[in-house]
Amino acid sequence: MSGLSTTGFDVKAWLKTMICSLFTLVVATASAHAGSDNYAKTRYPIVMVPGAFAFDNVLGVVDYWYGITDELRRQGAEVYVTNLSSSASNVRRGEELLEDIRQIRALTGASRVNLIAHSQGGPAARYVASLKPEWIESVNCVTCMNEGTEFADNLYAFLNKHILLKWVANVTLSTVFSALDIFSTSSKDGSYNSAYRGVQIAEDLVQAAGTKALDKFNAQFPEALSEMNCELQEKGKLYKGISGPALVNNVSYFSWGGVDVVTNRVDPLDSVLVPVVKIFFPSNARIWDGLVRSCGHPLGQLTEGFYPLNHFDAINQAFGLVRSGIDIPTLYVQNANRLQKAGH
Repeated sequence: MSGLSTTGFDVKAWLKTMICSLFTLVVATASAHAGSDNYAKTRYPIVMVPGAFAFDNVLGVVDYWYGITDELRRQGAEVYVTNLSSSASNVRRGEELLEDIRQIRALTGASRVNLIAHSQGGPAARYVASLKPEWIESVNCVTCMNEGTEFADNLYAFLNKHILLKWVANVTLSTVFSALDIFSTSSKDGSYNSAYRGVQIAEDLVQAAGTKALDKFNAQFPEALSEMNCELQEKGKLYKGISGPALVNNVSYFSWGGVDVVTNRVDPLDSVLVPVVKIFFPSNARIWDGLVRSCGHPLGQLTEGFYPLNHFDAINQAFGLVRSGIDIPTLYVQNANRLQKAGH
């Protein structure tokens, strides 16, 4: 019997505190060095690829990449923000991104671009990299939904048993998502603006984010996925953070993600949205980020899989209310600097 347990010493809490403190120190040190105007300047432009509930900027007030793209540009990066459908299939979003990149290449004269994708933006980025590898220099996945989420599976099963509730939820959320797309048509975050994506259907998102839909998608577009998938890690009960192939068809793949669920009680996403997600997430233990299993994050070289952040912290939402001491924009600047050093 451990002496630590008999004294009531909480080993797990102590370890978590130490890890968070070390993480904060590393980020702070990196921030101190990241002062150069060219620190984040990459050889090829950076294109930001959003996840579900996607938008560029809402009413000129809130950026999807809150404070992130501003900091990247401040440190020398050439950044373009895309706005994909808020609720659509992975293939439809991939086709939208394909056209965006076609336009950005024409606008900039660049032959290739670096993609930084969040959540459901991961499959869209992978789709383009698979179809047009000559256009893509690198794919960088941030808490990507590469293997779907059981939240979507269970929510969809529940709604199919309650048809009236399903109809109400679908109409309400579809209206919200469609309005979000309309309010994002004025470009505020950079010099590029995606086309209007049209009416959004919430049910399409729930199906697209499910594990079965991503299994099917992954069978068609398997590039850079880790061989140690969620199924081999007891569906997410284990998480070993195993990388996938770092280079496929001359496209470099990188990823990073987190393993925390709730990081800031003041954040409405943590206090309201995460509890709702928990209702439809498996009751048995999973290592997850508040929306998806962390075992689905790795794509290509996993630069870090165990950051103390959740799915929404990864884009600095809401309004930067993340774990105290963590600077999310700096993580993206570090990502860009890694690309710079590798010649991307």
